[in-house]
Amino acid sequence: MGSMKRSRSCRILAAVEGLEAKLERNSTTTFVMSLVIPVVCLLCVPFLVYRRPTLEWLQTIRVTAGIGSVESPEDKLLGGLLPPGFDESSCLSRYQAALYRKASPHKPSPFLVEKLRRYETLHRKCGPNTELYNRSIQQLESHHSTGPMECNYVVWIPHYGLGNRVMSIVSGFLYALLNDKVLLIHVDQDMEDLFCEPFPDTSWVLPKDFPIENLGGFEGDATLSYGKLIRDKIINNDMRFATKVTLPAYVYLHLPWYSKEWDRLFYCEDAQQLLRKIPWLLLRTDEYFVPSLFLVDEYEEELQQLFPERTTVFHHLVRYLFHPTNTVWGYVMRYYQGYLAKADKRIGIQIRIFPLVPIPFETMLNQIINCTLSQHILPAINPQEPAAAPSNAAKVKAVLVTNLNSSYHDRLRDMYYEHSTTTGEVITVHQPSHEEQQHTDKRSHNVKAWSEITLLSFSDVLVTTAWSTFGYVAQGLGGLKPWILLRHPRPGVACVHAIAAVAHTCLDSGASIGAVKMVNGVALHHGALKRRWDEKGCLNHGAARFHQRCGDVGATAAPAQPPRPPIGRKLLTLSAMDLDAAASVVPPVTVFLEGRSICHRVCLDKHTSYESLAKALRRIFVDVDEGDEHGEGGGKELQLSNAVPGHVVAYEDMEDDLLLAGDLNWKDFVRVAKRIRIIPAKASRRKQRGGQ
Repeated sequence: MGSMKRSRSCRILAAVEGLEAKLERNSTTTFVMSLVIPVVCLLCVPFLVYRRPTLEWLQTIRVTAGIGSVESPEDKLLGGLLPPGFDESSCLSRYQAALYRKASPHKPSPFLVEKLRRYETLHRKCGPNTELYNRSIQQLESHHSTGPMECNYVVWIPHYGLGNRVMSIVSGFLYALLNDKVLLIHVDQDMEDLFCEPFPDTSWVLPKDFPIENLGGFEGDATLSYGKLIRDKIINNDMRFATKVTLPAYVYLHLPWYSKEWDRLFYCEDAQQLLRKIPWLLLRTDEYFVPSLFLVDEYEEELQQLFPERTTVFHHLVRYLFHPTNTVWGYVMRYYQGYLAKADKRIGIQIRIFPLVPIPFETMLNQIINCTLSQHILPAINPQEPAAAPSNAAKVKAVLVTNLNSSYHDRLRDMYYEHSTTTGEVITVHQPSHEEQQHTDKRSHNVKAWSEITLLSFSDVLVTTAWSTFGYVAQGLGGLKPWILLRHPRPGVACVHAIAAVAHTCLDSGASIGAVKMVNGVALHHGALKRRWDEKGCLNHGAARFHQRCGDVGATAAPAQPPRPPIGRKLLTLSAMDLDAAASVVPPVTVFLEGRSICHRVCLDKHTSYESLAKALRRIFVDVDEGDEHGEGGGKELQLSNAVPGHVVAYEDMEDDLLLAGDLNWKDFVRVAKRIRIIPAKASRRKQRGGQ
């Protein structure tokens, strides 16, 4: 413990010495140093030792450590995105955060600004403990409804980590915005005092006395789950046309990544029309399902007006909704002023390693170094030259590393501490915390996570690992186009520059159903759908498996169907025109690895055999293979049975049966496989014994 303290003290002294060298450039060094050194020593309290900041300290934070007075931005409301009328001292980050981020080149549309102001009026009228809210609660307790009320609600239920929660709240808010519903969020102890209230003179927090209990325990088999109600024919989407009908008091929307086909009928247009009649919708999801809303015809025109730049949806809404509370902002500011403020440039490096798909430490470290050097983000070192005292004119780059482990920070710090750089720049490396494991159920962990996401959003350049919602949120807040570390780097390509400052997550259900709906109306919608899909060149001839999804699943009076053929021939037929259209617009098959919240997508038509698919799965989930991108060559000895060690590869067919992959010939598999699931071998045996 003593050695750790001594090491930390050395780092603090080194930081102070760096500040001394830089301040010597000024003619007033002696006077400034007499003020700066005591202040910096106080600020360099380790980030893990959290202290609740005082309001007075936060209000004066912009005039500390010799930075001088920082003028307020000319437009603290971000082009009208943020509402006026707040007590600024209640949430200092709301208007101060923009001072530390790069100016966004994206302005909110006037239509979005107007829509947000109307929503705020609605939320004030219908928010918790208002007369209309209490009236809606009385209706909820009656256990039935006959249609929408004056105030209707979406209740968000948390699921998985903080990054997933932020992204799913953004999705839920946009859904509420499009349907004139009020969003309320269920806040457990692990989320208390993280986010400021986003709407003036009201609250978005679901009251503790909400009559429905155990919201965190809701799953797909809940009595009033939408998928279960449709499957059991308790309700049907034809009810959307009825003027007098008895409906449930609420409907639960079960939309995590592992949701079932009946649950995902939520993404169909006729389902939206029915759900608009339900006064209370309880939403549990960990997905960013905004893209699926663009596939609903009746939302398309309004979404185009709200977001003329489609890729800015998350950027605008996350900046509108999420602001650190004064408690969190205090931690952010203390760390920023102590370690990052004096740098000429700030580099954020966010590293996420998933336990089920581990990457060797040296492999990831080398990839980070190759990326930052090849893209001139960080300078190279002179291995033969020890670090020398920097010149007064030396530029300083501060690197902020976020990871559950400290090893990456330590190696990068030692690399630049022990050797001089080829450019003469001074590189400092910092890491606020290293929790070793993710503890989303603990508030202290979420405070650190939210603080680090905010600090990353202050970066001038951001480097993130793929599949991480932590990095997605940071880039959205900062309006940054990050360098993304490839999951499978190619020779000479360790990372790529993102196309836009927008968070992209895996969209499975909404995309599949929406796409089929368009394919059924090829003549009318083919062009529009092609514009919507960013994924190009994946000619997925298995597109037929999505045929009839929205129109026929759950229908009350479906026409008689011929007997189903055996499994090997469970095929649907499209006309040549429809097949060509489907092939050009339907996205790849989604691959789920059980236990993970982020999925991958594979174009089956790019592969010619099970061996080719096995090689792709090995490259995705197990190791790095710099061979053929699509798995066409080599590795023929690899089979599905050993592609992901300890797991079996299964797939869901059109009837939602979970079957072992490899039994059909390859072409039939491509046509009937709706989704690929990689399941632990033990779990697979248990399911077989249970008769599933």
